[in-house]
Parts: sequence; structure tokens; C-alpha cells
Amino acid sequence: MDGFMVDSKIYFGVIRQTAKELKGIMDVSVKDRAKDFVKSAMGRSVRTKDPLFWPAGMLMLGLVEARRSLIEKLAKEEGADALVEEIDSVILKHLNVWKGKYGAKVDYIDDALAGVAVVRLYKQSYDEKLRNACKITADKIYAYLQNAARDKTGTIVYNSDRDSGNVFADGTGMVSMFLAAYGEAFEIGEALDLAALQLLNFKKFGMDERTGLPYHGYSLEGTAVKKGVLSWGRAAGWLIMGLAEFAAVMETYALEGKSGPELGVVSELVTWYRELSVNLASYQKSDGGFAWQVQAVDGPLDTSATGMILYGLMRPENHEAPEVEKSLTALLESIVDGKVEKTLSSCDDFGVHYQSYGHYPWGQGAVLAVLAIL
Repeated sequence: MDGFMVDSKIYFGVIRQTAKELKGIMDVSVKDRAKDFVKSAMGRSVRTKDPLFWPAGMLMLGLVEARRSLIEKLAKEEGADALVEEIDSVILKHLNVWKGKYGAKVDYIDDALAGVAVVRLYKQSYDEKLRNACKITADKIYAYLQNAARDKTGTIVYNSDRDSGNVFADGTGMVSMFLAAYGEAFEIGEALDLAALQLLNFKKFGMDERTGLPYHGYSLEGTAVKKGVLSWGRAAGWLIMGLAEFAAVMETYALEGKSGPELGVVSELVTWYRELSVNLASYQKSDGGFAWQVQAVDGPLDTSATGMILYGLMRPENHEAPEVEKSLTALLESIVDGKVEKTLSSCDDFGVHYQSYGHYPWGQGAVLAVLAIL
């Protein structure tokens, strides 16, 4: 990894494209509204009016990670300062849209990913207006999660308005990631404990015993049932991102001598994070990256799954990620004029994965986030 380099021109192009996409993510053309109407009539998922929904959250996460890299590593590069200002402006405007046009509502646990981004930005920025907007947003998301529907083990369930018992890796990853980041930033032990609980429960009920890989989700309604495709790429990405955040926070707590969740719980989750990292890395495709379903190593590259998994593998400080250079190269080769291509389209439900690849915000943001770590 020491010798791996990303051309700053390409990197800056990805940042600008990501900022552009966040700026326009709430603008929906007449043509796209018509498509959404047809999809809805067919029972397929459509875009939400929520400005913090997870596709926007992924763009925000990528931008905030890029902001940190611009300040810490690339401050002397021409144009770095202007990009930092652009990132701040775009995110602040987006949060103001959420506040002004959406009433600062939090309606989905998916908003937790945007919460991770605003917690990161709150810690990075010295601008009081921006920090205040980030803190308000983070507090709103935390309050929502505290009261969100849970199953009998205390896991926050997904889409509680439609089904009462399904737990998705998506939700577990986003929620645990936010709770760990929020708990560390504002020293709230309850948030850290709740993050640990989400992960422990998924480890107990959502994993495949033979392969050590995650299912897309599970339900404890009646008989415990694992659901969805075994190790769908983005499901694996969500889970490793949540574990990585928890491991990184616990590392910080240990260095600073702070108390957190019980040591036995921390040890179990950090050990699981390391084991799952090695396991996932073993499924890298021979030509680099990860497929839409990680065991399908001969399948097409999915840049969203690849970006998310790599971000999780490389996230904690002092953590030596397994060999990932070939995967990073595959991501760079998928960038065209700042746009990340070869991303798998949206998933509508357990086992519903349309094999359509192109350019989507979840691939754009995930790839930017991992490139920012380099």
C-alpha cells in the first residue's frame, strides 16, 4: 500500500463530480418522475423525498472524507482550499434544504449514514454555522434511533412501517456506524452500547456458519430465519463499515484511557472485524475488486460493493488491511471524467437485485470515501 498513488487530477475530478451530484440530488426531471411512477405501480422501490436518505448520505460521507484528506495530506495542491470551501458550502446548503423543505424530519434509519458524515464534519470544521447545522442533524438522527422500532433482542428493524421484524445488514451497518461515531464524538456511552448490540445480534442471527459470510438480513418473528442472498456485496459492505467504525472508536478509547462497552464485548467485535476482513479480502476477483455477490468471483465488478468493502477494510487507524491494491486499481479504472461507473443498480428487497450496472450515487460516494483514505 505504501507505493500506491492516486493522480490528484483524477481525485479532484471525483470530488467535484460528487459535490455536483449532492447539489442536484433532489432535482428530479419529469422523465425520472414518470419512471418512478411506473416503478411504484410495479411494486419496485423509488427515490424518496428525504434529503438525508442513504444515497445522499453516501455522497456526503465521500465528500467529508475527501475534505479531511485535502486538509491533512493535500493542502499544498493547487485548488485544494477551493474544494474544501465547495464541500462545506454544498453540505451546508443540503442540510438547509433538509431543514427548510423537509422540516428537519428523520423518517428512516437509512438517514444514519448522513449522520456519520455530519459527525465527521462537526469534528473537522471550525465554522460555527456549519458545526451547529451538523450537531442539530446528528442529534435529530440519534433521537430518532432511540425511539425506532426494535425486535425482541433490541435490534433496530428496517422499514418498520411495512414489516415489523426484518433486520437488514444495511440498517445494522448504517446504524452501528452512526452510533459509534456519535457516541465517541459526544461521549455518550448509551450510543456505544447500542452500536455494539446491533453488531452482536447480527453476528448471532445473520451470519452463515459454514462460510462466515453475512446474509442480507434475518427475522426473529416466529422462527428465526436468515433472509436474502448470502453475502450480497453491499450487505457485506454495510456490515464491515459498521464493524470498522466500532473498532476504530474502541481503538481511540483505549488510547485515551476512556471506558466504553464491556471489554469482552469489545474484544469479540474487534476480533470478528479482523476475521471478516480477512474472509472478505479472500474473495477479491482475479482482475480486481468485488462482484455483486462476493462469492461470485467470475461475475462483473460492482464498484459500490468494492468501495464499501475496501473502506471498511482500511478504515481504522493502525489496521493493516489485507492486500487490496488490485481492487483499488480496478476502482480507478472505472472512473470516467470524475464519474464512477460499473455500479450495481438499486436493490428492492431481499433477493431482488437487478443485474444492471452504471453510474449511481452510492458507487460515487463509496469510491470517493475509500480513495480519500489513501
